[in-house]
Amino acid sequence: MPAARRPLVVALLAVAAAAACPGAQPACPYTASASVGQAGGGVLRFPQAVAVAGDGTVYVGDEGSHLVQAFDASGRWLRDIGRPGTRLGELTSVGALTLAGDGSLLVASGTDRIHHFTPGGTLLGGFGRPGTGIGEFHFGSGHANDGGAGGGLAVSGGRLFVSDTSNDRILRFSLDGTNGVEIIAPGTVANPKGLAVRGSRLYVADDQHHRVLVTDAGGRTLTSIGKGNGTGPGQLNFPYGVALDGAGRVFVADDLNHRVVRFSTAPAYPYKARFGSYGTQPGQLAYPRGIATDGAGALYVANTGNDRIEVFDRTGAYQRSFGTSGRGPGQYSGPTGVAADSSGVRAVADTTNGRVQLLGPDGALLASWGSPAPGPTILPQPVSVAFDAAGNAYVLDQRRARILVFDRATGLPARSIASQGSGPGQLLDPSALAIDAEGIVTVADTGNARLARFRTDGTYVGSTTQTGAVRSVAVTPDGSLTYAAVGNTVGAYDAAGTQTARFGGTGTKLGKLNAPGQMALDVAGNLWVADRGNNRVQQFGPEGQRLLTFGVRGAGAGEFVHPTGVAIDCQGGLTVTDTDNARVQRFQLAAPSAPACRTLPAPGTPPPPKTPTRPAPDGPVLSVRALRTSGALRTTGLPFRAGCDTSCSVTLTLRLTPRKAPVKKRGRKAETPVVVTATLAAQPVPGGESRVLRIAPSSAQATRLRKALRGARGLSGQLVAVATATTGSPTTSTLEVRLTS
Repeated sequence: MPAARRPLVVALLAVAAAAACPGAQPACPYTASASVGQAGGGVLRFPQAVAVAGDGTVYVGDEGSHLVQAFDASGRWLRDIGRPGTRLGELTSVGALTLAGDGSLLVASGTDRIHHFTPGGTLLGGFGRPGTGIGEFHFGSGHANDGGAGGGLAVSGGRLFVSDTSNDRILRFSLDGTNGVEIIAPGTVANPKGLAVRGSRLYVADDQHHRVLVTDAGGRTLTSIGKGNGTGPGQLNFPYGVALDGAGRVFVADDLNHRVVRFSTAPAYPYKARFGSYGTQPGQLAYPRGIATDGAGALYVANTGNDRIEVFDRTGAYQRSFGTSGRGPGQYSGPTGVAADSSGVRAVADTTNGRVQLLGPDGALLASWGSPAPGPTILPQPVSVAFDAAGNAYVLDQRRARILVFDRATGLPARSIASQGSGPGQLLDPSALAIDAEGIVTVADTGNARLARFRTDGTYVGSTTQTGAVRSVAVTPDGSLTYAAVGNTVGAYDAAGTQTARFGGTGTKLGKLNAPGQMALDVAGNLWVADRGNNRVQQFGPEGQRLLTFGVRGAGAGEFVHPTGVAIDCQGGLTVTDTDNARVQRFQLAAPSAPACRTLPAPGTPPPPKTPTRPAPDGPVLSVRALRTSGALRTTGLPFRAGCDTSCSVTLTLRLTPRKAPVKKRGRKAETPVVVTATLAAQPVPGGESRVLRIAPSSAQATRLRKALRGARGLSGQLVAVATATTGSPTTSTLEVRLTS
């Protein structure tokens, strides 16, 4: 990550009236706000589904942003559809979408529900709930590159076909969810994903069987497409999406092969082409999942691992890309924890992206520690961060149940603390951490229902047990009092581990909580809590006094969707990770209670992380055949038809010699056979297509051969064709042909 300072995504906004401070009770606590990052608006985070309307509008189901985003045909963002949440019309991980005949949009999300929207985003209705009955689904919520959200949708006439992914079946409904029937039962398909319909045929991306299953509209198996699991021609490796163009060609998003595979038309569906290879450059793919075609035959691919949509023609020729990556500098995907050091620098645990981003007091990006996913898993799931007095960052990695300590000067991991387990000094599903002035690190050891403590050098110093599944923690600077959130209450513990107070409780009124996130203390000893389920922030006194709250659900300034982390900086600012809005908001407090600022060295900028590599794909599959064998010495040349399964360049070399051996005269040595070699420079051949290439000897070579033939016509020819693609080794094909002059 470059060290260059970057401006705020959203500028500082003065709060002029109570209306600009939503949800405030009893009064607005801040005078200005600012934010960095955004959800939607053309920023993509693991796009998994794509559909193209007749007017060219491209709809993208974005798993990490919990939205559907609409773009025009040129890739310009138009609008967001839906919003994060679990109710009808609200989306979690979007795994599938499709368009009905009237242009309306059907969307499958991780709440096991199908939502129905107008093209403009107005909710029309929906149906579904978790379960295994008809009208019940188990799509799966998805975990970014570890395993995408499930579901598959396709519409034909007034019928909706649904891939019920984790229930291993295919269902069919009317568009309103009525008349449901199971048409493919468990056992035939395994983890089915994308669907397509053409005429009376249904095409199912049968993920774990590494094929596309073709059935009739009633689910009766007709055939399957693909040559089994692998990387070879026509093989598939966990296919995710399937689409057909107007001619009936079948295109498959071959997820773990990082490519698109093309098969020809019914009934045999022979393998024809492939394109794409692992990488981040334009036209390269990483975990492609959704796939769709438009009326002109262009192919739209959800380039999931690269956070963008790629557009190709049917031969694999790259056309364009659109969408901004949610892994770019200053963008976030599921930010959770946040902390401020004594100089005012803030560290944000950018959880899904697997990194910590450091922001200056003005919101400028200073450095990024860790690495953006997918990539080297330095931090597979950072959820909380804290600074020690020297400005080193302690990052809690929930997945590996350990703390990684990042050195201030280098931005690189210096050591780790703890390991996964339930023994002394071990952690299980930890959620938060805090460091006091004495250098004691206290961890919310959620899975072990305790508060675990370490020195900053990693020495384990004990725990407070029987706290319940503590989800967040805050510690006074002198370590005399520890606050721990369990359920919807906050408990206060003295240094001996005795609970001295408990406050909160379930509800929406001032002082009540709903799934609280992380907490932070100001200099006055007041406790700030991210009231996650209530989409607000609350402030309590040291003994739980109900002081204030602000925030409502929304995406505007001072609004939140599931805020998770809070921190107080030395300049009197309150920073909140607005998790499902994929941003960080900072509020300048009207009556700040903040520590004095100190000078610390600038955070170091580590070298860019190494990106993962994959073996290069095989070279092109080359086919070549002679179209004519007579007239080899004509100036028009011999025609050969050459084709590749991926876009390539073909070079031809033709070696010609008379078939009849040279005459040996008595007393003389045998004449040396006449051999001439003609070449044709590299000619482009589109992927899955073929071209007629002509090759002819020069006039001087033709004269030599005619003289050597002495009136005969028979020639022996050896054609060597070499195909070269942008990836993989060149492929050579040799063809022996009997020719006549």
